[in-house]
Amino acid sequence: MMEKLFWPALNLLGFLGFLAYKAKGPFFTFVKHRRVEIFEGLNKSRAAMEQASRKRTEIEARISKLDSETKEIAAEWTQKSAAQTKAIREASVRVVEQMKIEAEQNKIALVEQTKLAIRSSFKKAILQAAEEKIIQSLNSSVHAQANQRLVGEVSRGMNQ
Repeated sequence: MMEKLFWPALNLLGFLGFLAYKAKGPFFTFVKHRRVEIFEGLNKSRAAMEQASRKRTEIEARISKLDSETKEIAAEWTQKSAAQTKAIREASVRVVEQMKIEAEQNKIALVEQTKLAIRSSFKKAILQAAEEKIIQSLNSSVHAQANQRLVGEVSRGMNQ
């Protein structure tokens, strides 16, 4: 039985030896290139890990500062808001005072304009009434003189 296995095993070993002899160069070249690629990939991975670690440290530092920065910003905005509110109130008081002054000036001007308009209307009414009375007086005076002349003429006419 050994003899039956000996020759096929020897053939197999011979074939494998031949393959190893012929494929030895390309196989080792492939293994060498593959090894270089793996090491390059590992180096790149290490560099990426180091960079990620640095970023993580930086982010953690920023996060730890975030609470204090938030408080600082909130305090700053509260202070600015209070200052703006105070400025707005002060400006509002000035505007209201200015508006009161302008309203008083407008009131005085309106009173004066109204007085002038009333005086003008009364002057016109008085002048018109006086004119009517003068005309009426003149008319009655003219009638009285005309009546006297008529009476005088009638009396003269009767005396003659």
